[in-house]
Amino acid sequence: MNDPWTGFLISSVAWQGVAHREAISEVREAGFGGVEILCKPGHFEHDNSDHVRDVQLALDEWSDAVVTFHAPFYDTDLSSSDPDTWDCAVQEMMQALQVASLLRAENVTLHVRSKTEVTRWSADNFVALQRALNRLMHGAAERNMTLAVENLHPLGFTGQKEDFLRLFEAFPAHLVGACIDTGHAHLGGNLVELAQVLAARAFVAHIHDNSAQRRDEHLIPGQGTIPWKELVEALRTQGFRGRKVIEVVMVESLGNTLEILKSAIVETGLSELVGR
Repeated sequence: MNDPWTGFLISSVAWQGVAHREAISEVREAGFGGVEILCKPGHFEHDNSDHVRDVQLALDEWSDAVVTFHAPFYDTDLSSSDPDTWDCAVQEMMQALQVASLLRAENVTLHVRSKTEVTRWSADNFVALQRALNRLMHGAAERNMTLAVENLHPLGFTGQKEDFLRLFEAFPAHLVGACIDTGHAHLGGNLVELAQVLAARAFVAHIHDNSAQRRDEHLIPGQGTIPWKELVEALRTQGFRGRKVIEVVMVESLGNTLEILKSAIVETGLSELVGR
């Protein structure tokens, strides 16, 4: 029987400051099932050929790794009502899809808008987002990838289950789905409810903990206040079959972090999601 952590991916959030090739090799040797590559300035930039090559070389040495991809989000607004801003955002996302394909990613997770604009929303923003997802959906499908829209700030669009239900009406379930971010939803106080609604439509879960004190701490599961047993039960009973991505910050060293995660996966009951 495989160790339970083989069913989990490690987000590159965990190895910021460590070379990609070295870190991915360490994740593989620790027995995890794959990685998610996060686009973040200075960490992994999709338009930086050195960054792309480093990850490609690492993945060449890990042929059966499961790979997912977190698209750029710091200055990207797929819901902008300004035509030029919208067009630039969609073009950037299309370039990111191409890079994700080069890295063998099966899914690309999207934030609907930049961190600075997340709480401002109107009907025009919704229409713009639908147009953007429609274009990106076809680009992803051509590359055999899916798109996952991540729940964000509890006060902004995608903070509530109703946002997703309305958005998903216009898109096929096998191409456009959700990314359930446990930390974001816990800050909003609706984690279990959101998980129940989105479980069957989720391609990815971003798994990390926090103390629900306004800050997205990206703690190891069990180090915050998320009710993991209740969450796991909700995901299991409502049909979650997506990828399980651990999205925590490094604790002392990557090796130490990975070893702590192995214990946390078992102790929190997250291991019960393996095979689903």
